Amino acid sequence: MTVNTRVLINDFTYHVPATLEEALAFLDRHGEDAEILAGGTDLIIQMKLGRRTPRFVVDVSKLEELKHLETGEKIRIGAGRRYMDVLPYLRGLGRCDSLVEAIDSIGKLQVLSVATVGGNLGNGSPAADTPPPLITYDATVRVMSVHQERKIPLREFHTGPGKTVLAPNELIIDVEWDAFRAGKASAFRKLTRVASDISKVTCAVALERHGDTCTLSRVALGAVGPTPMRATSAEAALEGRTVDDALIEDCARLVVGDISPIDDIRCTEMYRREAAGVLFKEAFQTAWERATC
Repeated sequence: MTVNTRVLINDFTYHVPATLEEALAFLDRHGEDAEILAGGTDLIIQMKLGRRTPRFVVDVSKLEELKHLETGEKIRIGAGRRYMDVLPYLRGLGRCDSLVEAIDSIGKLQVLSVATVGGNLGNGSPAADTPPPLITYDATVRVMSVHQERKIPLREFHTGPGKTVLAPNELIIDVEWDAFRAGKASAFRKLTRVASDISKVTCAVALERHGDTCTLSRVALGAVGPTPMRATSAEAALEGRTVDDALIEDCARLVVGDISPIDDIRCTEMYRREAAGVLFKEAFQTAWERATC
């Protein structure tokens, strides 16, 4: 059907595919002119502001093929799963603390009830909350078109503000990562102007410890560059080292050097750099303590 209201700027065709196969076939024909509607927490706002004016809106919220939750050696979550459903599932698994904390920070009940896993990844925002934790899990994103299926490391998925490696005819199917081993833990920290606001800075840490030695380290930040970013210098400095306060301080300085923040309406570049170092130290210390449990 064609929708024309006084609120949305442009006319568009609203399509609700009954199956994944139908959705992919539609995108293969019209992907260049289409936008995917999963939860719509960002898309609808962008359309009201006239920043997105698609000819077609493809509502994939009813597709059961995008709503799986699988546990084993790998954890796999369908792109169509709403965060309100994912939260208790992840809490029950344990060891996914940073992702739980990131989801908890996204918004109030109204947002969590409609926002989806795939939407938060596919939107391409550098300030999105779930990509940094998932990047520290070495997560991969599975995408499909009528022609192929491919798995993309999440650290390579975002290419710029609002941009990803997705082709116009591709759809995010799920995200997966290896289940945590004993001794591995994670934590997430976020800085905003007010609760549930868009992030000024986020930081996620995942690590493995053996006694006082950090045997594996992943550090990722959001809202400090054109995409979610790995702090690879800090990671390299941590791995294989005995952890003490001096090492954590040194790595915080490396984190600050690894990022490329800008001035914007929420805060300055200098503020983001200072905050990134502080958030790293808090997240690392929390993950380090959790890794002993």
